[in-house]
Amino acid sequence: MLTVGISGITCGGKSSIANLLKSTFPRARFVCQDDFYFSCGDSKSQELDSIGHPNWDSLESIDMISMTRKVQEIIDEVSNEKLPTQNLLIIDGFLIFNYPPLAELCDLKYFLTLPFEECLARRRKRTSYNIPDQPSYFSDVAWPMYLLHLKEMQKLSFANEIQYLDGTASLHENLKRILKDIETYFDGV
Repeated sequence: MLTVGISGITCGGKSSIANLLKSTFPRARFVCQDDFYFSCGDSKSQELDSIGHPNWDSLESIDMISMTRKVQEIIDEVSNEKLPTQNLLIIDGFLIFNYPPLAELCDLKYFLTLPFEECLARRRKRTSYNIPDQPSYFSDVAWPMYLLHLKEMQKLSFANEIQYLDGTASLHENLKRILKDIETYFDGV
């Protein structure tokens, strides 16, 4: 099974690319980090005292142990099947490479980047958050946490395996690059 991790900045195109991959590979399995957030009332979730808003941009706000367990279960399940070798698992999440036990399960690692102004503009247009951002959340929390997590990720042992994608490029341009790598991987199997 080929495991593809798609990570990066908020509003960088991770989920859009993951959904395009799912459309291209209808049999692909999919795990999204958003499904593993602790609930607001959970004692493990962090709230920012300064603005009274959950800190969704902290690794501690996500049940990474359960997410990693789910990914490993899928890998184990597929490895026990007698199906064609072109099985694909897509993992979507902004902090998947900051948790080494999960990152190490990814065969291909992609990280989308955006400049501050573009990211802020996209974030302001987004209305799908269950708890809307407080006015200063992006500049006071989301962006600084992104920079911190990016710096931490770049120090990890597998950092040289991460391929950076320009989030300002078209989705199809980034998808094309990933598809080429997937094709190369499957040709070698």
